[in-house]
Amino acid sequence: MSIIGPLLVTDMKKRLITERRLGTFDDKTLGFYMMLAHSGEQEMIEQIAKCKTMSDINQLLCNYHFLFIDEKDHGRSVVSVDGTQEYVIGLLTERISGGYPKGYPSRAGEKITMHYE
Repeated sequence: MSIIGPLLVTDMKKRLITERRLGTFDDKTLGFYMMLAHSGEQEMIEQIAKCKTMSDINQLLCNYHFLFIDEKDHGRSVVSVDGTQEYVIGLLTERISGGYPKGYPSRAGEKITMHYE
């Protein structure tokens, strides 16, 4: 999880910001997001840190299913076991190909260092 955890944190935080900007939250979900924005973002990070198995990640994604509206609209669901596996493999593939944000290694085993342009 030392590689997957930081990728999950970055991706899910980005999704929180994107969904809020797009205004896709309903009132109930918006209330939950506001709680996350003030105190719960750290809680989300702690939940990610507790993930040890793919089943744990699946449960996490089920809890935050509203962050994956776009996938659902395209016939993909991260809340299924297969969907969770595809999501994690996608994050890892993006990282390996060098398409992940600065500060993340682009090759397996590389230390996490900050990259500057």
